[in-house]
Amino acid sequence: MLSMEWFCERMKLLKRFARELEVENVAICVPLEFKTACMIYELSKYAEVFAVKLDDFSTKEEAVKWLEEKGIKLSRKRDAVKADYFLDCSAVLSRIAEKSAKGLIKVVELTKTGEEYLMRMSRVRAISIDSSRIKEIESVYATAFGLLEALLKLNIYLPRKRVKIIGFGKVGQGCAEMMRRIGCKVSVWDKDEEKRLKADFSGYEVSEHGDADVFIFCTDSKPSLELVSDNAIVVNMGAEIIGTEGELVKDYGIVKCYRKDGKRYYLVSDGYAANLAIGLGTPIEAMDLTFSAAILALNKLREEFYGVIPLPKEIEERLLRELSLGSL
Repeated sequence: MLSMEWFCERMKLLKRFARELEVENVAICVPLEFKTACMIYELSKYAEVFAVKLDDFSTKEEAVKWLEEKGIKLSRKRDAVKADYFLDCSAVLSRIAEKSAKGLIKVVELTKTGEEYLMRMSRVRAISIDSSRIKEIESVYATAFGLLEALLKLNIYLPRKRVKIIGFGKVGQGCAEMMRRIGCKVSVWDKDEEKRLKADFSGYEVSEHGDADVFIFCTDSKPSLELVSDNAIVVNMGAEIIGTEGELVKDYGIVKCYRKDGKRYYLVSDGYAANLAIGLGTPIEAMDLTFSAAILALNKLREEFYGVIPLPKEIEERLLRELSLGSL
């Protein structure tokens, strides 16, 4: 197992921009893995930090232990929402704060799912990272490395495997390209006509039905197993957990076999995002960039505006300039 120092020493942008943090306190609710722990620790040097688990699946207990050794104990979500500022994922803290009748909710949101929820709220001052070029770099070019790591843990030979990507958003595009590069026969399906056209012009077979050896779900909505063929491996890379359907046939550890309507399927990591549940997640350099954007966005929440806005261009341009200078 890699030590925490391996991650922290390579998050160079994060360390630099943490020193610029201007807010007095912040509640953080994102997948609590090794890179997240580094961010929490760096921010704790300059502000009061309320760190909480997003969920058990994405939490790495080694990272929690490391934080505790640094004197940082996790908070309960209902206590964390007392903070003035949030760094949130899927609007988890924002939902709790809304139900508790908190006043103005000031939040930096990392996901599309969370952004869509925040758009329906009234008492909010929010910056969404998802639509930024910074997040696009992470989603299209880096997230798929976590998928590859998870698949390699299954010890199957991937080249020549038939792989179907369900959902051709930014993450789906990256996963499809990764699978194609290692020699898989990739097909794509998306309910959105424009995304299907984009997949077609990218050179992928586009089909709703058809057998595949591996089905990879890259959707923001609740995944359905209707399209999964017999004896297929099912992997989630989306925001919503894949619910199990049918009867459990056999438990292989990180893979479980289920039978439904005469067909079997093999569900990886209990339907949770496999790159986080059984892998180390998105590579260090990409998360260093995304977390740096989030830190600079937190400072912007001190300004006077209402509603949900995208990541300000000056933040994007500053970070992209760092990239062009070879900081990563």
